[in-house]
Amino acid sequence: MSEVKERVSTIPVVKAKALGGVVAIAGLCSMGMMVKGHTSHQPREKTEQHYKDYVKAFNSTEMEWLARNIYHEARGESWEGMLAVGVVTLNRVKSPDYPDTIERVVKDYKQFSWFWDGKSDRVRNRKAWRKAKAAAAEVMLNPDHPLAGELKGVIYYHADYVAPYWAGTKQEVTTIGNHIFYM
Repeated sequence: MSEVKERVSTIPVVKAKALGGVVAIAGLCSMGMMVKGHTSHQPREKTEQHYKDYVKAFNSTEMEWLARNIYHEARGESWEGMLAVGVVTLNRVKSPDYPDTIERVVKDYKQFSWFWDGKSDRVRNRKAWRKAKAAAAEVMLNPDHPLAGELKGVIYYHADYVAPYWAGTKQEVTTIGNHIFYM
């Protein structure tokens, strides 16, 4: 203890006050930066960042196929639009009219245009891919999601800029983003 007192007494009072002020200002600035990061007034869209570590931990072939379908069908859509495509895909798995795995539903003959159009299915937009994986995890692991309730029984959708022959024979349920959903 006497060693500490000895060292402190060797610092002139004026320098000690200045040093203390600098430390205090640095501390307040760093606290301000920390608080600013938590109180931003910018609206925040729920994104894949929230799920980043979770998605890494949850890795399965079925989740991968669901993410691929979401990516190719809805990568330009909102978070809700991506979830809706995932919910419809899972609704098809539950339906007796479709195959019983996500992979087989996606590969089902001419059901999803991206799989049957002959174009490359390579993922080119990494940010959208991470978001699609997060959306896949969300719908797979949260069957009570409000959107799942809203789209219960919905097994059809199409982009609003096309007019498929079957649309007139189905009951329209809702429109989310650029997709129209049907029962």
